[in-house]
Amino acid sequence: MPQPIDLGVVARLPPKEAIAYFRAKGYHITWNWFEQQADVHARIFTVAKAARLDVLSAIRDEVDRAKSQGISRQDFIDTLTPRLQTLGWWGKQVMVDSQGNADAVQLGSARRLATIYNVNTRVAYNAGRYAQMMATADLYPYWQYVAVGNSRTRPSHAALHGKVFRYDHPFWQSHYPPNGFNCRCRVRALSKRRLDALGLHVTEEAGQLHTHEAAAGVDKRSGEIVTSPVTTFDDGKVKMTPDVGWSYHPGAAAFGVDQTMIRKLLEVKDAALREAVVQDLNNSPVRQLSFSLWATRIMQSRRAGNGIHTLGFLPEAIARAVQARTGQAPARLLAMSEKNLLHADSDKHPKTGVALLPEDVAALPGLLAKPQAVLWDKAHQNLLFLVPGKAGLARIVVNASYGVKKHPDTLDVVINAYRILNLNKVKSDLAGGKLELLAGTLD
Repeated sequence: MPQPIDLGVVARLPPKEAIAYFRAKGYHITWNWFEQQADVHARIFTVAKAARLDVLSAIRDEVDRAKSQGISRQDFIDTLTPRLQTLGWWGKQVMVDSQGNADAVQLGSARRLATIYNVNTRVAYNAGRYAQMMATADLYPYWQYVAVGNSRTRPSHAALHGKVFRYDHPFWQSHYPPNGFNCRCRVRALSKRRLDALGLHVTEEAGQLHTHEAAAGVDKRSGEIVTSPVTTFDDGKVKMTPDVGWSYHPGAAAFGVDQTMIRKLLEVKDAALREAVVQDLNNSPVRQLSFSLWATRIMQSRRAGNGIHTLGFLPEAIARAVQARTGQAPARLLAMSEKNLLHADSDKHPKTGVALLPEDVAALPGLLAKPQAVLWDKAHQNLLFLVPGKAGLARIVVNASYGVKKHPDTLDVVINAYRILNLNKVKSDLAGGKLELLAGTLD
């Protein structure tokens, strides 16, 4: 049986992905905690009822420092308490929300700061572990749920201890830890050889998961009971439901947010409105920073696993053009795998003079958001985005729609990116009918 671990100690040795996880987040102000949906949890750092941006910034900065420098929980509380007291975010106060409703609410307290510290360091740790394990899923495809196993462990969490599922089993979409406030569970990856040596059984059935609505709280302003979806695992022997708001895993939630956004966009009948939303999302500095941190890590390590990252959303006019030419609706979600990223940053490109600067590769979402031109390659049936980079005009090749290995979703995948040495050749191909101009200009 694995020895119990202290995540307070583990948090002092943060994977780079955990640091990037905090620093890639934006700001989101909420009133009731249940207004912060689970899918947004992994992208936006939120402190419930912190209705002032300076307070939110102070808390986020201190959590970031706690994660990167490994400070203790008590140091975190001792440092942040006077800052929040100075900002007026302490004790019980009457606050007025954006609708003009007054309510007596509990703001800062030592107990609340301890919860903030525990939740966010553990969520960041597990998000970083998820990225690491996905990168080595070929070698270690079996993931085991590990509970701490002491008197403070919830019985339902302890019941999952030792359960093994493949990394791509739907169980992990809803039960990847942490599974509630102060949850200390974790996941470890196993090879087939190690699995057999330990004599462990792999759960393969998918029909043991059931999603339903559960009460998340009561809105004091309206008296309405607010519900949130939760997913229960029940195999007849073990039954476990994460706390309300925790039926997701932080490492993949950001990707799930984008998938949800696509579905919502397709429900909007006004094409102009859809395009406005897409442009707003594609030009988001927070989203672009998230990709930049991910891409820089991969390029520096030169190691590509099965990870994938979204870059943005396909513009409305381009999506319609692809469907008209292929008869198939594109995914509308632009993404890039770790392997494709290193292909774009290939050692071969400098030898032929077509290499992009690393900063241009890291800035691909921003470049895609403002292309000089978008072309359709008739022979290869893919999109060519011509974008101005620091090293000159570049070509970004997108296959729409396309499947990525070890990912069930069909995406619009960036498969390569390189400098254009001869724009006249592109113009010649356009004039000769090999390419078709969908948007923009070559002049």
